[in-house]
Amino acid sequence: MAQRYDALGRDFTIHASVCTISSVIYLHIAAKSFQKNLAYRAANVAGILTNTFFGAIYISIYTALFRGRGDVGGLDVRDAVTYAIIAQSLLMVMSAFGNRELSEAIVKGQIVTDLSRPLDFYLYWAAIDLGRAVYFLLFRGAPTFVIGMLIFRGRLPADAGTWLLFFSSIVTGTLLSFTFRFIANSLAFWTTDARGILYLTNTLLMFFAGFIVPINFFPAWLRTLAEALPFRGLAQVPINVYLGKMTGPALARVLGEQVLWLIAWVLIGRWVLGRMVQRLTVNGG
Repeated sequence: MAQRYDALGRDFTIHASVCTISSVIYLHIAAKSFQKNLAYRAANVAGILTNTFFGAIYISIYTALFRGRGDVGGLDVRDAVTYAIIAQSLLMVMSAFGNRELSEAIVKGQIVTDLSRPLDFYLYWAAIDLGRAVYFLLFRGAPTFVIGMLIFRGRLPADAGTWLLFFSSIVTGTLLSFTFRFIANSLAFWTTDARGILYLTNTLLMFFAGFIVPINFFPAWLRTLAEALPFRGLAQVPINVYLGKMTGPALARVLGEQVLWLIAWVLIGRWVLGRMVQRLTVNGG
């Protein structure tokens, strides 16, 4: 019996060591992705200015919309100004315009090299996206947010708990964005040109996430549809959490739905990956 427990202990130790090494490897991949984005400083500065410019345009429109009105869709004018600032801050964090790095790797055949690595292909690309998201959160999202708040005087959360929930919803939204984009990009394996598909999926993502227009402003039937989809977790949910529009059971329900969508997208992405590998093996011999 003692020998059996010793064997189980050794197995557990080995398994824990392997998991630790794997985690370090994926963190290293994420760090390299972060460093890669650091090289584009001039482009990032231009991006901050662009986000601030378009934020100013949205704020001007919202200010005109709310003139003579107390609120629209549960938002007052200061809420709408804050919404525009945060939406522009989260655009690149959530990769709302899309990211064709995976689809291009598939089209160019680089996927063969990636699949031959002794790593989990899904987690490998998730780590790359994590590094990208952290970079844009720190160097694009945060500066855009600060500049917008200073210039347009947006609303700040009432307490530290709101900040914590806000950042938690950003993390969930970032993961949702990756899982969806992984599936969309993987479609390049079945077509010679996936750009049309990606343009369509990116447009749907931006619209139903609430990046273009707040879901609060949608007509009832369209708002019901948007709330049934997972995309609002990329913008509408984090911003509503920030503004304090979601609290208590309603907030718990929405965040729970986002986690369920995340699990579903991961399972679908894993299934698509399995089909890709199977087809690659059959075609490649």
